Amino acid sequence: MIETMKQVCLLATMLLLSCCATMVNGTTEQIAVKSEPAGAVVTVECGNHPLYGGLTPAVIIVERKAEPCALTVAKDGYVEEHIELKREISNATKVNKVPGSVLGTLLAVVGFAVTFDTGTIDSNIVGDAFEGGMYLGSEPGNAVDRRSGAAYKHVPGQVFVTLRPANQGG
Repeated sequence: MIETMKQVCLLATMLLLSCCATMVNGTTEQIAVKSEPAGAVVTVECGNHPLYGGLTPAVIIVERKAEPCALTVAKDGYVEEHIELKREISNATKVNKVPGSVLGTLLAVVGFAVTFDTGTIDSNIVGDAFEGGMYLGSEPGNAVDRRSGAAYKHVPGQVFVTLRPANQGG
């Protein structure tokens, strides 16, 4: 029995260390920026002083954990456009549920076995064991992802701006 528990703990540890959005997403993301007309200057403002992002069409790289984050697209003779990038939770964090599901299922089976020995099955113990395992199995990956920034993505993930001509009248 003890040997089996050691194997279960080893399996759970391997899953906890191998499943997280940091491995799927990385800590930076690329955002394509295009404009009509092309050749506009892109300025990136993501948690620090404004940085030159290139001329459209461009691909900028931003830290996933950067907040606030915005872009400015400007060209002589046109009204500049300011685009806010909203930080959201990335779908890649769903990968963190894998070790949680495994650990939750294992703990639910243990809870089932414990209550089965008493002659009655307590669904509250089984359910609580599963929920506890989900939390214990998922939270380490979630914490790493939040800290590294891999838990996030910026929206919109690509930008297209039609610049309007500036007023030429006086």
